[in-house]
Amino acid sequence: ARGIPIRPRFSFKRTETSPGSFKVEGLDFPKTTESFKQFCVEAIVEDIKESVCRVSENVFDEQEHANVPTVMYELPDGSEVQIGGDRFKVPEVLFNPSLLGTFPDAQAISNLGQPSSLPLQSLTKLVMESIAKVDVDVRKELFNGIILTGGSSMLPNVRERLERELLESAPGQARVKVIASHNAMERKFGVWIGGSILASLGSFQQCWFSKQEYEEKGAGLIHMKAP
Repeated sequence: ARGIPIRPRFSFKRTETSPGSFKVEGLDFPKTTESFKQFCVEAIVEDIKESVCRVSENVFDEQEHANVPTVMYELPDGSEVQIGGDRFKVPEVLFNPSLLGTFPDAQAISNLGQPSSLPLQSLTKLVMESIAKVDVDVRKELFNGIILTGGSSMLPNVRERLERELLESAPGQARVKVIASHNAMERKFGVWIGGSILASLGSFQQCWFSKQEYEEKGAGLIHMKAP
Protein backbone atom coordinates (compact mmCIF):
# COMPACT_ATOMS: atom_id res chain seq x y z
CA ALA A 1 0.00 0.00 0.00
CA ARG A 2 3.04 2.29 0.23
CA GLY A 3 3.45 5.02 -2.35
CA ILE A 4 -0.23 5.23 -3.28
CA PRO A 5 -1.38 8.89 -3.27
CA ILE A 6 -4.32 9.84 -1.07
CA ARG A 7 -6.55 12.43 -2.69
CA PRO A 8 -8.69 14.68 -0.47
CA ARG A 9 -12.42 14.21 -1.03
CA PHE A 10 -12.91 17.77 -2.26
CA SER A 11 -10.23 17.50 -4.95
CA PHE A 12 -12.15 15.28 -7.38
CA LYS A 13 -15.57 14.31 -8.68
CA ARG A 14 -16.48 10.64 -9.03
CA THR A 15 -19.17 9.87 -11.59
CA GLU A 16 -20.67 6.48 -12.40
CA THR A 17 -20.34 5.87 -16.15
CA SER A 18 -21.83 2.37 -16.12
CA PRO A 19 -22.85 -0.12 -13.43
CA GLY A 20 -19.76 -0.65 -11.32
CA SER A 21 -17.57 1.71 -13.35
CA PHE A 22 -16.65 5.22 -12.26
CA LYS A 23 -14.84 8.15 -13.80
CA VAL A 24 -12.73 10.35 -11.53
CA GLU A 25 -12.21 13.96 -12.56
CA GLY A 26 -9.89 16.32 -10.74
CA LEU A 27 -11.33 19.58 -9.44
CA ASP A 28 -9.43 22.81 -8.95
CA PHE A 29 -9.81 24.84 -5.77
CA PRO A 30 -7.05 27.46 -6.08
CA LYS A 31 -7.85 29.18 -2.78
CA THR A 32 -7.63 26.00 -0.75
CA THR A 33 -4.72 26.13 1.70
CA GLU A 34 -2.13 23.38 2.03
CA SER A 35 -2.98 22.99 5.70
CA PHE A 36 -6.60 22.19 4.82
CA LYS A 37 -5.49 19.67 2.19
CA GLN A 38 -3.23 18.04 4.77
CA PHE A 39 -6.06 17.99 7.30
CA CYS A 40 -8.31 16.17 4.80
CA VAL A 41 -5.61 13.63 3.96
CA GLU A 42 -4.90 12.98 7.64
CA ALA A 43 -8.62 12.35 8.25
CA ILE A 44 -8.53 9.59 5.63
CA VAL A 45 -5.32 8.15 7.09
CA GLU A 46 -6.93 8.16 10.53
CA ASP A 47 -9.87 6.18 9.17
CA ILE A 48 -7.48 3.68 7.58
CA LYS A 49 -5.68 3.30 10.90
CA GLU A 50 -8.86 2.73 12.89
CA SER A 51 -10.46 0.51 10.24
CA VAL A 52 -7.71 -1.98 9.37
CA CYS A 53 -4.88 -1.64 11.90
CA ARG A 54 -4.73 -3.63 15.10
CA VAL A 55 -2.20 -4.11 17.88
CA SER A 56 -0.39 -7.42 17.95
CA GLU A 57 -1.06 -9.54 21.04
CA ASN A 58 2.66 -10.00 21.59
CA VAL A 59 5.79 -8.13 20.52
CA PHE A 60 5.63 -7.57 16.78
CA ASP A 61 7.85 -9.81 14.68
CA GLU A 62 8.15 -8.81 11.03
CA GLN A 63 8.89 -12.33 9.83
CA GLU A 64 5.91 -13.80 11.65
CA HIS A 65 3.60 -11.16 10.15
CA ALA A 66 5.05 -11.29 6.64
CA ASN A 67 2.34 -13.67 5.40
CA VAL A 68 -0.70 -12.41 7.27
CA PRO A 69 -3.79 -12.04 5.06
CA THR A 70 -4.12 -8.62 3.48
CA VAL A 71 -7.08 -6.35 4.11
CA MET A 72 -8.52 -4.17 1.37
CA TYR A 73 -9.32 -0.51 1.95
CA GLU A 74 -11.07 1.62 -0.66
CA LEU A 75 -9.92 5.24 -0.86
CA PRO A 76 -12.49 7.99 -1.56
CA ASP A 77 -11.49 8.13 -5.24
CA GLY A 78 -12.17 4.42 -5.66
CA SER A 79 -8.55 3.27 -5.55
CA GLU A 80 -8.06 0.07 -3.58
CA VAL A 81 -5.08 -0.60 -1.34
CA GLN A 82 -4.09 -3.95 0.08
CA ILE A 83 -2.59 -3.75 3.57
CA GLY A 84 -0.73 -6.72 5.00
CA GLY A 85 1.79 -6.87 7.84
CA ASP A 86 1.93 -3.07 8.07
CA ARG A 87 -1.49 -3.06 9.74
CA PHE A 88 0.24 -4.64 12.73
CA LYS A 89 3.58 -2.89 12.33
CA VAL A 90 2.25 0.69 12.37
CA PRO A 91 0.43 0.37 15.73
CA GLU A 92 3.46 -1.40 17.19
CA VAL A 93 5.22 1.98 17.19
CA LEU A 94 3.15 2.78 20.31
CA PHE A 95 5.02 0.02 22.14
CA ASN A 96 8.30 0.07 20.22
CA PRO A 97 9.09 3.57 18.86
CA SER A 98 12.39 2.34 17.38
CA LEU A 99 10.34 0.82 14.55
CA LEU A 100 9.92 4.33 13.17
CA GLY A 101 13.40 3.99 11.71
CA THR A 102 12.15 1.29 9.34
CA PHE A 103 9.57 3.55 7.69
CA PRO A 104 10.24 5.99 4.81
CA ASP A 105 10.82 9.59 5.96
CA ALA A 106 11.34 8.32 9.50
CA GLN A 107 13.95 10.97 10.22
CA ALA A 108 11.35 13.70 9.74
CA ILE A 109 8.89 12.21 12.24
CA SER A 110 11.02 10.32 14.77
CA ASN A 111 11.18 13.34 17.10
CA LEU A 112 8.19 15.28 15.78
CA GLY A 113 7.35 18.11 18.15
CA GLN A 114 10.02 17.10 20.67
CA PRO A 115 13.47 18.41 21.51
CA SER A 116 16.29 16.10 20.45
CA SER A 117 17.01 15.42 24.12
CA LEU A 118 13.54 13.86 24.53
CA PRO A 119 13.37 10.78 22.29
CA LEU A 120 10.06 9.04 21.75
CA GLN A 121 9.17 6.48 24.40
CA SER A 122 6.79 3.54 24.43
CA LEU A 123 3.31 3.91 25.86
CA THR A 124 4.16 1.43 28.59
CA LYS A 125 7.27 3.35 29.65
CA LEU A 126 5.41 6.67 29.68
CA VAL A 127 2.77 5.25 32.02
CA MET A 128 5.41 3.74 34.30
CA GLU A 129 7.42 6.97 34.46
CA SER A 130 4.31 9.07 35.15
CA ILE A 131 3.26 6.87 38.05
CA ALA A 132 6.83 6.83 39.42
CA LYS A 133 6.76 10.65 39.71
CA VAL A 134 3.93 10.71 42.27
CA ASP A 135 4.02 9.93 45.98
CA VAL A 136 4.69 6.26 46.63
CA ASP A 137 1.56 5.99 48.79
CA VAL A 138 -0.80 6.61 45.87
CA ARG A 139 0.91 4.59 43.17
CA LYS A 140 -1.17 1.49 43.80
CA GLU A 141 -4.36 3.46 43.21
CA LEU A 142 -3.00 4.87 39.97
CA PHE A 143 -2.04 1.43 38.66
CA ASN A 144 -5.63 0.35 39.35
CA GLY A 145 -7.20 3.24 37.40
CA ILE A 146 -5.35 3.85 34.11
CA ILE A 147 -7.78 5.39 31.62
CA LEU A 148 -7.16 4.97 27.92
CA THR A 149 -8.52 7.70 25.61
CA GLY A 150 -7.77 9.29 22.26
CA GLY A 151 -7.83 8.28 18.62
CA SER A 152 -5.13 5.60 18.87
CA SER A 153 -6.97 3.99 21.80
CA MET A 154 -9.56 2.90 19.21
CA LEU A 155 -7.09 0.33 17.84
CA PRO A 156 -8.23 -3.23 18.60
CA ASN A 157 -6.26 -4.97 21.35
CA VAL A 158 -4.38 -1.85 22.50
CA ARG A 159 -5.98 -1.96 25.97
CA GLU A 160 -5.17 -5.63 26.48
CA ARG A 161 -1.58 -5.24 25.26
CA LEU A 162 -0.92 -2.21 27.48
CA GLU A 163 -2.40 -3.91 30.53
CA ARG A 164 -0.30 -7.03 29.95
CA GLU A 165 2.95 -5.08 29.55
CA LEU A 166 2.22 -2.99 32.63
CA LEU A 167 1.59 -6.15 34.65
CA GLU A 168 5.07 -7.31 33.67
CA SER A 169 6.66 -3.98 34.68
CA ALA A 170 4.65 -3.00 37.76
CA PRO A 171 5.64 -3.92 41.32
CA GLY A 172 4.36 -7.31 42.40
CA GLN A 173 1.85 -5.92 44.89
CA ALA A 174 0.26 -3.53 42.38
CA ARG A 175 -3.06 -4.42 40.77
CA VAL A 176 -3.05 -3.13 37.19
CA LYS A 177 -6.29 -2.17 35.49
CA VAL A 178 -6.53 -0.30 32.19
CA ILE A 179 -9.97 1.19 31.55
CA ALA A 180 -11.30 2.02 28.07
CA SER A 181 -14.86 3.17 27.53
CA HIS A 182 -17.06 1.00 25.30
CA ASN A 183 -18.66 4.20 23.99
CA ALA A 184 -16.64 5.18 20.92
CA MET A 185 -17.21 8.94 21.32
CA GLU A 186 -16.32 8.94 25.02
CA ARG A 187 -13.22 6.87 24.33
CA LYS A 188 -12.03 9.01 21.45
CA PHE A 189 -12.75 12.42 22.96
CA GLY A 190 -12.56 11.62 26.69
CA VAL A 191 -9.77 14.13 27.30
CA TRP A 192 -11.78 16.98 25.75
CA ILE A 193 -14.94 15.97 27.61
CA GLY A 194 -13.05 15.84 30.91
CA GLY A 195 -11.36 19.15 30.18
CA SER A 196 -14.68 20.87 29.48
CA ILE A 197 -16.12 19.57 32.75
CA LEU A 198 -13.07 20.73 34.67
CA ALA A 199 -13.13 24.17 33.02
CA SER A 200 -16.78 24.65 33.99
CA LEU A 201 -16.07 24.25 37.72
CA GLY A 202 -16.10 27.49 39.70
CA SER A 203 -13.06 26.41 41.71
CA PHE A 204 -11.06 25.82 38.53
CA GLN A 205 -11.79 29.31 37.21
CA GLN A 206 -9.60 30.69 40.00
CA CYS A 207 -6.66 29.03 38.27
CA TRP A 208 -7.16 30.84 34.97
CA PHE A 209 -4.82 33.60 33.92
CA SER A 210 -5.32 36.22 31.25
CA LYS A 211 -3.49 36.66 27.98
CA GLN A 212 -1.84 39.75 29.42
CA GLU A 213 -0.56 37.80 32.44
CA TYR A 214 0.75 35.09 30.13
CA GLU A 215 2.60 37.61 27.97
CA GLU A 216 4.10 39.27 31.05
CA LYS A 217 5.17 36.18 33.04
CA GLY A 218 5.09 33.29 30.57
CA ALA A 219 3.94 29.71 30.99
CA GLY A 220 5.69 29.40 34.35
CA LEU A 221 2.86 31.40 35.89
CA ILE A 222 0.75 28.23 35.98
CA HIS A 223 2.97 26.89 38.78
CA MET A 224 2.23 29.97 40.90
CA LYS A 225 -1.52 29.91 40.36
CA ALA A 226 -1.98 26.15 40.54
CA PRO A 227 0.92 24.78 42.59
